[in-house]
Amino acid sequence: MDILNEQKFIDRYLEYTSDLLTNELVDSMKSYRHHREISTHFHSVYVSYNVLKACEKYNISSAREITRAALLHDFYLYEWYTEKHDENHIFYHPKESVKNIEKYIGKLSAMQKNMILSHMFPTSRVMPKYHGSWLLTYIDKRCATADYLKLSKNFIPVYEEINRRSKNA
Repeated sequence: MDILNEQKFIDRYLEYTSDLLTNELVDSMKSYRHHREISTHFHSVYVSYNVLKACEKYNISSAREITRAALLHDFYLYEWYTEKHDENHIFYHPKESVKNIEKYIGKLSAMQKNMILSHMFPTSRVMPKYHGSWLLTYIDKRCATADYLKLSKNFIPVYEEINRRSKNA
């Protein structure tokens, strides 16, 4: 990814998410592994940044609301490789993310809640109901695949720029 060509998107992304990126608990997502060596924070920024770009491409008016939910879609705050629950991580983590968001960040809209609860569709038990839900579901799968194939490394310069600028906000 050419960082110079991404400046417009980085600016918009930070406009929508800088308050979340500077949140201590959101920042703590850097310490949780998500896909192999990829942190939950990196994956969530990668997904939400691509969600924003899709919203811009398709002129979706609720881009801010969708981007913010996408950033928090994996806000489950535990090491899923080692910490087990009564329910499989695939089913458990979306509910835990919603619970954590509403406890530590604030109330979610109906669309944001559905986005997070359904982002594992079709393996989840919740069906996507909104355009933002379908967009997150698709882009999350695409980015997770890139994570496992080590293709998301191309996003590192953008990720580093977002982190650098969010700390200076």
